[in-house]
Amino acid sequence: MEVKDKDEASSAVRKQQKTSKDVFFSILPDKYEPLIEEVEEDREETAEQKRKRKEEKKRRKKKKYKKYRKNIGKALRFSWRCLLTGLQSMASTYSSPMSAMAVVVTAGGQAAGSNT
Repeated sequence: MEVKDKDEASSAVRKQQKTSKDVFFSILPDKYEPLIEEVEEDREETAEQKRKRKEEKKRRKKKKYKKYRKNIGKALRFSWRCLLTGLQSMASTYSSPMSAMAVVVTAGGQAAGSNT
């Protein structure tokens, strides 16, 4: 039993042996500047500049919404036309076989009566 314990201990030691790893170093350039976000404290605006910025923001927003309304209107009109076209074709499909069926039944009845 002691032999087994020694073998297990030696195998455990082998598993725990340290091995070397490849480590790569890189040299930073002389002009390296770390990326640090700076707080804009020097941005002191006058009331006039704030008002202009707000107006510009409103104008851009208004322009964007106008474009969206225009595109949605086009999509709704196209969808409505497609729906109407589909309903009309469906109505004509359902109405056509009924009239054709009535003609076939009357013609079939006349043909069947003449054979007997």
